[in-house]
Amino acid sequence: MSSVAAQHRPSADPLSDGAEDLLRGELLHLLVEGASEGVVLVQVSGRVLAFNPVASRHFGISPPAFLERGQLPGCEWVRADGGPLSEESSPLARALRGERVSEGRWELRRPDGRRVVLRGSALPVMGERGRAAAVLLRTHEESPLPLETSRLLAEAGALLGATLETDERLEPLLRLLVPALAEAAVLCLGLPGETARVAAAVHVDPTKQVLLTELLRRYPPEPSPSGRGLPGALTANVTERTVLASDEALALGARDAEHARMLQGLRPHCLLAVPLVARGRVIGVLALLRSDVVRAFSAEEEQLTEELADRTALCVDNARLLRESREAVRLRDEFLGIASHELKTPLTPLSLKVQMLQKQLEVLTTQGKTLPVERVAETLEVVQRQVRRLTSLVDNLLDVSRITAGRLRLELEEMDLASVAAEILYRFAPSAAQHETTLELHAPVPVVGRWDRLRLEQVVTNLLSNALKYGAGNPISLSVESEGRLARLTVRDGGIGISREDLARIFERFERAVSDRHYGGLGLGLYITRQIVEAFGGNVRATSVLGEGSTFILELPRGEDIPDEWLTAHAAPGPTQGE
Repeated sequence: MSSVAAQHRPSADPLSDGAEDLLRGELLHLLVEGASEGVVLVQVSGRVLAFNPVASRHFGISPPAFLERGQLPGCEWVRADGGPLSEESSPLARALRGERVSEGRWELRRPDGRRVVLRGSALPVMGERGRAAAVLLRTHEESPLPLETSRLLAEAGALLGATLETDERLEPLLRLLVPALAEAAVLCLGLPGETARVAAAVHVDPTKQVLLTELLRRYPPEPSPSGRGLPGALTANVTERTVLASDEALALGARDAEHARMLQGLRPHCLLAVPLVARGRVIGVLALLRSDVVRAFSAEEEQLTEELADRTALCVDNARLLRESREAVRLRDEFLGIASHELKTPLTPLSLKVQMLQKQLEVLTTQGKTLPVERVAETLEVVQRQVRRLTSLVDNLLDVSRITAGRLRLELEEMDLASVAAEILYRFAPSAAQHETTLELHAPVPVVGRWDRLRLEQVVTNLLSNALKYGAGNPISLSVESEGRLARLTVRDGGIGISREDLARIFERFERAVSDRHYGGLGLGLYITRQIVEAFGGNVRATSVLGEGSTFILELPRGEDIPDEWLTAHAAPGPTQGE
């Protein structure tokens, strides 16, 4: 921006000395240029001696060299009703006539058509013989239409608080902003680094509304490496106020020719993107769009949009917390129902067997006879089996409690994953025989690493138990292999399979891909498995085709400190088939 006009100081103007004396010295010059308010110094002759950057921003013009009759180029002083103010009534004109215009509130229509409200004063600078030599104008900008801003915030607050269902409020909220603040508005929800979900989009032109909707459907906002624009507001947690002055600049951000064509139809040359921040994290972004570069978004409009974004973010996050709370209550009630059923299932036969044994003992005692050892052994076998089942259920509940509290501890030791798998497979042989299921193990060489034996056995047990439960009697294969410092265990079954929708959630707590009426369990096995595997620093995943079986793949790091000779073992670990 410009500064003090130091050139062409004509000595013919006897009134110039007093005014120019004000600007002598570099210190005063720096104070004027760095002032937080607009500063304009104009000689009575109309020559502009100072016009700092803040004044340029207030009036929307570059520093002029000369003012005709105290009128700023392209600017029009207006009355409160919007009508023009006469030239002689403007603050500059009055001060140039020697009048002291004290702190006042003025309205001005800038060359870009925007109406601004300024507060300031215009003071005559006296020269020789007590006559005005120049005028000093000081201004600061006031938020335009404060009543309208307050009304907009009040309506937005009432709308956001009207219902607990967020999605029902977002489009009406955008319609408050269009066309009051922009030609179009878009609200996206999502976390940084993810593809955002377009929750609502509104355009003032119905034809362009269709185009905007189609553009957002085909080209949703994606994480931006440059951190600019709408994705930048989502990723970098900063407000973006961008102007793309030409169609060529707009096309540079297009992903392909069709994207460029759609952008040309919308012409979003001015963008104001504000992140939605709730509880210290970005959960979305509110974007306003204009096609007219002359009407670039102002600092006041940015402040208003940020206030709206803060209220929207709080509303959206509260709705999310409400949904999560309802879901948590639903899962809790469902889990309590399942847990009660699962715990009662082994208790019922356990209680019946004990009662039956007691009655038989009483009857035989009265007859002076003893209870046959075979009958006692049979009853005790049932009791032991049901106690083991109860113990397993309780252990799963305790594991979930430990995981939730962060108390899952691992005691690492050297072991062979292939041997662990062979041992677990041997334990499952009787159960597999009852299901008429064949178990196969392919583990040609030892795969040694450092793991917690108890937890590793628990993981393999959970995967085999899951395969046996849903395998529908088809063969189950288990393979163990290594790839450098990575150990891999794969469990395949030819059972009922898992749908694509359910694959994404089967490792979550209390989740299952089938009805609990047909398949028992608490829905905790795969959740506990994933938590243990991740504690080892590994990962577990599943692939499946509905009706064709499932494959679970477990990958574990073998440990950074294992000897190199472990990586090239050749001896077989023992039996390769569970019978």
